[in-house]
Amino acid sequence: MRYIHSMATAVAATALSALTPCSSAQGASFAYPQNRATIAAGSNLTVRIDRPTPSAPTVEAAIALGMSSCETSETGHEHYSCPSPETSFEYLFYAGGFNPQRPNIVTSGEDFNAFQNFTIEIPESLKGRAILGFLHSSFGREASGYFPFFESVNITVNIVTTV
Repeated sequence: MRYIHSMATAVAATALSALTPCSSAQGASFAYPQNRATIAAGSNLTVRIDRPTPSAPTVEAAIALGMSSCETSETGHEHYSCPSPETSFEYLFYAGGFNPQRPNIVTSGEDFNAFQNFTIEIPESLKGRAILGFLHSSFGREASGYFPFFESVNITVNIVTTV
């Protein structure tokens, strides 16, 4: 009996590791702003989140988009401590459905990823280094059913009083 349980565990682990490349291929990403972008406090910002074509049929569930300020280190050097979107957002800009659409016309130099734009207002009180992040969930269709996919993605931005 113990051998069968160990064998079943090994088979399950192998199957799970085989699905890992498919799951990572489902990921969404920031198209803009770019990592390390400088953004004016109090300004409206369009955030584009790209969603490459998944390898299997997928049902989008939700997305949450937020921002948190980072703290500088005690030494005063260029070291920052930034919270992860997985733990909290200082500012929550959007939480709801995610419905990325493909562009009707692709111009030279653009990709053909599905995307969704979100317009957010950067808080006046926010200054310095910050994390802009999102939590995304979807369900991928496999032969035996739907399997959840969760991801946390963030970029670092610099918030200034004027650009």
